[in-house]
Parts: sequence; structure tokens; C-alpha cells
Amino acid sequence: MQYINTTCGKEFDLDSTEKVIEKSNSLFSYNIHKLKTGEYIIAEKFYANPYNNRYILLNDEQIEALKES
Repeated sequence: MQYINTTCGKEFDLDSTEKVIEKSNSLFSYNIHKLKTGEYIIAEKFYANPYNNRYILLNDEQIEALKES
């Protein structure tokens, strides 16, 4: 299990999510995961410095903004 803490302080098991968008290059990856609750998390992972990784829980307004783009 891969437990992560989001920037708002909630803890989730990233292994129990569904990856819906996956983007990466040689420096970092930017993935969007769907939780079983229907919520979404953006996972930003930096290969050179994993201490800068961020996990951001999206609210409904942010999800709608992503759908429009």
C-alpha cells in the first residue's frame, strides 16, 4: 500500500485509486487519480527530488475546470 497525504492533510491509499490521466517527462510525472469516493487527486512526482512531491485533492469546481480545458 502506498499511503499519501494531500496538501489539505487527508490521507489516502494511492494504490486503491484509478489512474485516469497520466503525463510524464524525464523530470516529473503529473497524474490524476480517481478515488473510490468519486473524488480526484493530482499527484505531482518529481524524480530528482521526491521531497517536492505533492498530492492535491481536487474540489468540485476544480474538476469542472479540468473538464472544460
